[in-house]
Amino acid sequence: MAVFHLNKEKAPSPDGFTIAVYQECWDVIKEGLMRVFSEFHTNGVINQSTNATFIAMVPKKSQTFKISDYRPISLVTSLYKIIAKIFSGRLRKVLHETISGFQGAFVEGRHILDAVLIANEVVDEKRRSGEEGVVFKIDFEKAYDHVDWGFLDHVLQRKGFSQKWRSWIRGCLSSSSFAILVNGNAKGWVKASRGLRQGDPLSPFLFTLVADVLSRLMIRAEETGLTEGFLVGRDRTRVSMLQFADDTIFFSKASLEHLQNLKFILLVFGQVSGLKINLEKSSISGINIGSELLSNLALVFECRVSDWPLSYLGLPLGGNPKTIGFWDPVVERISRRLDGWKKAFLSLGGRITLIQSCLSHIPSYFLSLFKISSSIASKIEKM
Repeated sequence: MAVFHLNKEKAPSPDGFTIAVYQECWDVIKEGLMRVFSEFHTNGVINQSTNATFIAMVPKKSQTFKISDYRPISLVTSLYKIIAKIFSGRLRKVLHETISGFQGAFVEGRHILDAVLIANEVVDEKRRSGEEGVVFKIDFEKAYDHVDWGFLDHVLQRKGFSQKWRSWIRGCLSSSSFAILVNGNAKGWVKASRGLRQGDPLSPFLFTLVADVLSRLMIRAEETGLTEGFLVGRDRTRVSMLQFADDTIFFSKASLEHLQNLKFILLVFGQVSGLKINLEKSSISGINIGSELLSNLALVFECRVSDWPLSYLGLPLGGNPKTIGFWDPVVERISRRLDGWKKAFLSLGGRITLIQSCLSHIPSYFLSLFKISSSIASKIEKM
């Protein structure tokens, strides 16, 4: 099942085989593959060449001058992808039992729009109530790359995963090595000692387990009065944070003491897990509070003050969808796409196909949560 559920058209990996080879030649390969799995099941050890990773540097723009102009893409061996696919399939079945409700990513029955909807409702209700509060949006510094393996193993132990399972996960992580593709040739092999690889089907689920510890810390902090979130809804439900993978947002009382406690929790979590906060990219926004108080609260985190609406998971947070400016990101994205198209060289059928495949999906994400005004809809159609 794992072999045939994997995408066969992914880029070739260091072993030279795509998943298509395993699918098309399954009758020939399956006995050898089962022997590999039997050995791994018993010993928890993966051959280093099986877990080799090539890093291809893909340019982000037409002219590149520095390393930050490239996006690194991990090419993992197809054999390892099959192993990781099996693990991720089993983890997916139990994650909902152990991951806090604050986390919305990679857990069955939870969706990205849930987090955006809840965040908007929480902010709107807080504004209407007239109570003071702050919204603190954080950015983890290269989140996947900095996960500490020892901490991950401890989390798995505390969550009840057996010694056998933990040894398999350690085998997957510790046997990984990397080489950079330079003009098609692998250069400079490096042995990994921490972090989770992109391109590894297992990485998102392991990261969710690590990030869940922050949710548990916040729950404990609220129970002991160290922090205080927003009370919302008829039942006065307490909401202190929302997570979608590493996209994390906090809701807090506008109190210097509570924000200092929150900073301490984040520092402790960063020390033990490896997930440190990039304060330069983090931001704080106020609800029903003056600019002077908000500036003083921002000094606690040494972060910038951000105006409403915020951008959260690609959608505006705290904005008014009835205003024209709310839809500017959608209009600008469509305009940028159209600027690069040379319509004079396209037939009418070609233009329709291009619009349907490239432009139609841009407003769809916004429209799944917000109602568009007729003037904006008309403007987009005219474009």
